[in-house]
Amino acid sequence: MRRRWLTLASIVVLVCGASYVALAAPPGPRSLRRFDPDRVADLELRMWQAYYAKERVRLFGLLVTMLREQYRYNWTTAVTEGFHLARAAATFGDARDQRDQYDAVLSDLQTAYIAARHWLHAGFDPQQVARAELAWWVARRVPGHNSPEQVGALIADEYALLYEVPRPRVTTAALLRARAAALRDAQADHPDWPAIARLLTDSYRDLRRSLE
Repeated sequence: MRRRWLTLASIVVLVCGASYVALAAPPGPRSLRRFDPDRVADLELRMWQAYYAKERVRLFGLLVTMLREQYRYNWTTAVTEGFHLARAAATFGDARDQRDQYDAVLSDLQTAYIAARHWLHAGFDPQQVARAELAWWVARRVPGHNSPEQVGALIADEYALLYEVPRPRVTTAALLRARAAALRDAQADHPDWPAIARLLTDSYRDLRRSLE
């Protein structure tokens, strides 16, 4: 009988410990504006590499890590919202210039941003942010509308909505990120990843400064 009670107590302790790990958020303020720009740039670079290599499991793991570190999600929330964002990216990646397929991406993007707004106690409109993000994803595929300046302008639109700041404050960061994406697209067979990494790092450093 004593051994049974010890076994039961051990199981309870393990379950409680696992629940704590799953539900405990990292320390620090829940704020969109407080992040490590170099770390975010490195994670985004590796997510791009995983995305274009069709390494979806790796992409999902990196995305969950970014959400936990940048938004300070607990693991449960990070995995749930990472699923929606990863599925949005996968759906978009498989779409072939059909508006109904692009619109299907919005549901997952909106779900993820609704959760982010609630978790971060932010005031942005999840639907507007989701549509703004999809707009620059689509623009990158449209010849004549995919220059860094054009895509950067759309990223700036999303940043202004997401971070709730005047658009001019985030235009430089948005343009640098668009240039990183354009460089990747121009060198699709053999991307200059170090150069892309520098652009992303400069972008997120500028964004962090603009939000202070």
